[in-house]
Amino acid sequence: MTPSEVHIAGNWAEEKIEQKVADDVPKKGRIGALKWIVIVAVLTLLSSGGYLLYQYFDPFARPSEKNIKIALDLPVGATPGIPTEIVVHVTNNNRVPLEYAALAVVFPSGTRSSESVDKDLVDEKKILGTVKAGEVIDYRTTAIFLGEENMEKEISANLEFRFAGINSVFTKKEGRSIRMLSAPINLTVNVLKEINAGQSLELAISALSNTVIPLRDVFIKIEYPVGFSYSSAEPKPDFGANIWRVGTLAPSGKFTAKISGVLSGEDAQEKVFHTSVGVGSDQTARDINTLYSKVVSAVKLTRSFIGIKLSLNGKPAGDVPVSFGKAVSGAIAWRNNLDSKVERAQIEVKLRGVALNRTTIKAENGGFYRSSDDTIIWESRGNTALAVLEAGESGAVGFSFQPLPPVTGNQLLVNPTITAEVTVRGDRLSETGVPEEIKSVMIQSVRVSSEAQFASRAVYYVGPFVNSGPIPPRVEQETTYTIIWSIVNTSNTLTNAEVRAVLPIYMKWYGSVSPSSESVVYNRNTNEIIWSPGEIPAGTGVGKPPREVAFQVVLTPSYSQLDIVPPLITGTTFTGSDTFTGVLLKQEKDDVNTNLSTDPRATGDSGTVTQ
Repeated sequence: MTPSEVHIAGNWAEEKIEQKVADDVPKKGRIGALKWIVIVAVLTLLSSGGYLLYQYFDPFARPSEKNIKIALDLPVGATPGIPTEIVVHVTNNNRVPLEYAALAVVFPSGTRSSESVDKDLVDEKKILGTVKAGEVIDYRTTAIFLGEENMEKEISANLEFRFAGINSVFTKKEGRSIRMLSAPINLTVNVLKEINAGQSLELAISALSNTVIPLRDVFIKIEYPVGFSYSSAEPKPDFGANIWRVGTLAPSGKFTAKISGVLSGEDAQEKVFHTSVGVGSDQTARDINTLYSKVVSAVKLTRSFIGIKLSLNGKPAGDVPVSFGKAVSGAIAWRNNLDSKVERAQIEVKLRGVALNRTTIKAENGGFYRSSDDTIIWESRGNTALAVLEAGESGAVGFSFQPLPPVTGNQLLVNPTITAEVTVRGDRLSETGVPEEIKSVMIQSVRVSSEAQFASRAVYYVGPFVNSGPIPPRVEQETTYTIIWSIVNTSNTLTNAEVRAVLPIYMKWYGSVSPSSESVVYNRNTNEIIWSPGEIPAGTGVGKPPREVAFQVVLTPSYSQLDIVPPLITGTTFTGSDTFTGVLLKQEKDDVNTNLSTDPRATGDSGTVTQ
């Protein structure tokens, strides 16, 4: 090839660059499209994830009792006797309806119906039926609240329901309290703030209705402190010595009571009385179920000028019940608590009570019994130690008396007491040098325990049963006997009365009991016969028949018992609690044997075992 034929392009570099640019254009387009695809994919993923998260965490996506709201609208407080309006709001925030919805509003104890004020209101029920999604239902009612002032009364609303398409039953509960603005009964107790130990004390109780509705089944109860000895009350308590059943208290009605007793204890001690008024649970109640008002009364014991302590049979008088017909030894211990001497001291004890046998009163240590007013007097003419009582000096004088029998003439003494009123007086010099009289008084009452008598005997020919077998009993032959138990009770009602006896190894329980209404059981494990008559009223066997029970036992004597009189029952014990004195009475009786001394038709030799 010749040089003239060779052609060299001068722009080869520019053509190459243009070709490269032309080749790069479709590549950039592809990269941009890929970016958009990635962005769309990410956005789709985020939106899907967000939707899934929303579905998962959405509180209304699934039916739940958490999406049901119950709210109670109540006033700040309730006035006793005035109807209070209650509004219950039920809101269904679920996306499905509620079916078979039923609302129950539960009221606190002591609530009355506003439509019938004598009717207790425990709860109210309302069938709501279907509650649509997003629906709000209001239930309105009224009630009369009764309770202690400032007491919070709890009201609850209970909703029972099903979700549409779900068979399970769900419940939702909400509560709210309402405060009592005042008490339905204004209770006041008037009592001295300070008193000398051993002195008589009176409490005056007043209960005034503070409502416009009648209050039924009202009770008043006093809890006495340790050291208070109850003497009397007007009106008398309905239960024990401290519970009054007022019954129905009309609007603005008032009940009053006065209680007398003696408060004893140490100097500077504070004794607290708790008095409550409220309503019983029902007409047979003996205590307060719903409290209306409560008063706490404190009485401080102060040191008397001359200290007095009265003891009976060696124990503090307020703690000692005495028995009918048995001598009681009394002692009056005195002490001069002043920093100066006391001159011309005189001690008096005045005894009184329906159970007191006046002819048995005796004075010791130079005392004189003045029968015109049943007062024993000690002074310096009979007891020289009383001429001057030096500061801090102490001493004692004694006396004795005896209660009457439980039946005096035709009169039965019921819940009898004997009261001793002790007075110590004397003269001391005042700051101006003028003699002034000082005096200390102490009153104590002693209760007399009931005199119960228990008898245990065996019969064959008489009694409620027909007995069989030989009399006198014969070896290896069965003979039935009737055992009769009798209880006589005089002055005070007995409770938890019980009689127990043991059958010997050769005896058998026959099973017949008369009357059949009596509770008599035979324990085969212990061989005990147990009679539980329970309550024995005062006067049982005195002017009316005694409490009796009869049962049969079987004797099969052995040769080892030949020519002896074998016991039919052993270890007979009678027990009962005196409701007036709190004393547990107990009597142990001799064994009852085959000697039929109480059977009028039995002969003298009817008890010895023969062949």
